Amino acid sequence: MKIKELMGILDGIAPFKDSEKWDNTGLLVGDMEDDAKGILTTLDCSHETVEEAVEKGTNVIIAHHPLIFPKVSNVTETGVGGIIRQLIRNDINLIAMHTNLDHQPHGVSHMIAEVLGYDHTEILIKHEYFYKKLRINVPEEDVDQLKQDLSDAGVGNQGDYSECFFEYPVKGQFRPNDEANPHIGTQGELEHVDEYIVEAIFEAAHEQQVIDALIEAHPYEEPAYDVLTLKKPSDKGLGVKFDYEGSIESLVGLIRERTGHGIVNVVNANSGSINKVGIIGGSGMSYIDEAFSQGVDVLITGDVKYHEAYDAKLAGRNIIDVGHYMEVFMAEGLKHLVEAHVELDVHATGVSTNPFG
Repeated sequence: MKIKELMGILDGIAPFKDSEKWDNTGLLVGDMEDDAKGILTTLDCSHETVEEAVEKGTNVIIAHHPLIFPKVSNVTETGVGGIIRQLIRNDINLIAMHTNLDHQPHGVSHMIAEVLGYDHTEILIKHEYFYKKLRINVPEEDVDQLKQDLSDAGVGNQGDYSECFFEYPVKGQFRPNDEANPHIGTQGELEHVDEYIVEAIFEAAHEQQVIDALIEAHPYEEPAYDVLTLKKPSDKGLGVKFDYEGSIESLVGLIRERTGHGIVNVVNANSGSINKVGIIGGSGMSYIDEAFSQGVDVLITGDVKYHEAYDAKLAGRNIIDVGHYMEVFMAEGLKHLVEAHVELDVHATGVSTNPFG
């Protein structure tokens, strides 16, 4: 399997287009034409991680946190540059799956919930999905060919289905002017024609290529069409939530028992029972309003600052700060996701990259 083929599989697991604009995901170090000989999954790529990959005979490391982020101005033996040079010396490809993995239904937050014993989760903060809808008039005899041409251009894909079109008959009229070269009708004469309206959705990013394909395929010199912008909740988003029965103290005990990690801090803002738990792996406090608007009684996240905690307590919001490193469980979770799609050896790292450890 070439690296480019592996990238296609990873894109199916967590599409790279789902990454935040500020993020740096994809193949960071390596060659798309290399043969993949084995995979190591990890939270961070460190010197010890590269050594581990060499020992295991793997030449692909998939890390959650991008090694090259933000801009690297030089690659020397110090800092990040030293790791990059080590990767190159050992001919190891480094791939980052960061916010694209965060935003999947079975992404990092779900992987943490699984460690706690909760396999059934829902997306906490659902993304709104913006898409386009094409509506076009076409003569009855040209409907099938137009649908085929539009489908080839990416129109009509909905989830796991393709060629999803709707059509209904209408009466159309037009008068070709003196400069027109009509497919139907005569210059200067009013023409009535039996037409169909064909409708289908497509990815908003593909609008220009869809319009180009439509104009190329349509029999009319001047096709009549509309492009509408629509939005709906996505099946993807940030964080997860799940049902829980107990107190915040019992939840803290469960986290310690299941993860083996200590708790950084707890904001115990009210004494009520916990019925709904939210998790945002990594740093989630900037999403606290959206998280609690989804009915959670406590948010498990990391990197909670003093004033954020203070404001949360004033607002009656329970927070459990488990630290950013709790995301480390994504290494095992991603291993299981990847090995279900490849015939390569896939290993989860045994190296700790916890800077506080």
